[in-house]
Amino acid sequence: MSCDNDLPHDDNVYRVYVNPHTNTVEVSCIGMEVDSAVSGEYPSVDDLPLWMQEKVALLMMTPLDKPTSEVEGVGRRIDDNVYWIFRV
Repeated sequence: MSCDNDLPHDDNVYRVYVNPHTNTVEVSCIGMEVDSAVSGEYPSVDDLPLWMQEKVALLMMTPLDKPTSEVEGVGRRIDDNVYWIFRV
């Protein structure tokens, strides 16, 4: 994983939605500081901040069996195209 220097300094969870039709990515901040600098729309997963790319890539390899399992320090895959990313 990348170093902590490029991580946002907050305790938020990020909802990452990868649109299967356009491959665009929507990042929504869930937490106290909802105006996070990483929230918004990205042209592709490759355009996300590196720390987020790495976490999404890891979660893409996790099974979709319900209920999905949390990967400690990374996040959770919610369904085919939605991921919850933890900053810590």
